[in-house]
Amino acid sequence: MNFTIANFRVLCVFFLFWNIVCLGQKPSKFKSEISFSSANDAYVIWQNSDRFYSYGVGLNLKFKKEKLFGLQKYFSKKENYFFDIGLRIEGYTPTNKVITPIEILSDNISFDRPYAGLLLTTFNVTYAFNRSFFKGGTILGIMGPSSLAGDFQGWFHNKVTDDPVFEEWKYQVPNQPVVNLNFTYAYDFIPEQKWIDIYGLLDVRLGNLYIDATPTLGLRFGKFNELSQSVGTDTSLLSNSSNIELFFQSTISSSVSFFNGTAQGSLFQRNFEYAVDSLNMLHTVITLNTYFSANRFSFGIEHYFTFGQVLSNERHVYARVIFKYKL
Repeated sequence: MNFTIANFRVLCVFFLFWNIVCLGQKPSKFKSEISFSSANDAYVIWQNSDRFYSYGVGLNLKFKKEKLFGLQKYFSKKENYFFDIGLRIEGYTPTNKVITPIEILSDNISFDRPYAGLLLTTFNVTYAFNRSFFKGGTILGIMGPSSLAGDFQGWFHNKVTDDPVFEEWKYQVPNQPVVNLNFTYAYDFIPEQKWIDIYGLLDVRLGNLYIDATPTLGLRFGKFNELSQSVGTDTSLLSNSSNIELFFQSTISSSVSFFNGTAQGSLFQRNFEYAVDSLNMLHTVITLNTYFSANRFSFGIEHYFTFGQVLSNERHVYARVIFKYKL
């Protein structure tokens, strides 16, 4: 997929100018935040792989509300909390995306990982404490042709980037509803430090889409807010307009994976013809990220380097851009 970052640079300059103009405003608390994110391996300017985690596009709304489903009653020692809802579409593709007529005639079709599309809705609640935060939530959606992930990629390749459209999406993971529970706990090891920080995360996912556990060690340096009020941990709604952030963040994580629906199909019926033969249970991810936040606007650029995800000895790199606006 061909990609130019010229428009992204223009947006960054605009956001920076806007925030500088608005810095004289008095600090104010915000009640909600809208965010847009886009992930793609084509955003990595030194390569053009278009494989594995091919793309993801999402919209998210975070909001503060005194009462919602009784969730405000939990964690009496919390200092603050907020809710968020989101909608996301994702596409996963193999390395060998094109099938030859000889493979079809000989009935010898194979992929290193299957095509898979996801259309997901999310709901989360985040509880902030003195030097930590806890987030719990659900994912509800559909995986398969009804997600329209393949159609979306085909439209984008045809109308926007003038790249090949892959008919092989017809071999993707079959339709099935997906339900997942996700939990995250974050803890700041050195909250008293101002320009450098070390923190830890633990993510656990349970459901028929993912079953895994991921401990993470993170490093931040620059000008940043508390861990539970930062754009780098997706908790910037709890900060006020006077807190400017401009920092670099890097993490290293090691995941133990027991199931990945995008690679294996159904959790209960293991009859998908193009599922991976053996899921690699242990993989590592390193991220290199840059964030800026001030007043109402925030944005970030994240690079993900995966090692052994889904398949052992496989490496993959993709990037994600994020834009946020507080209301």
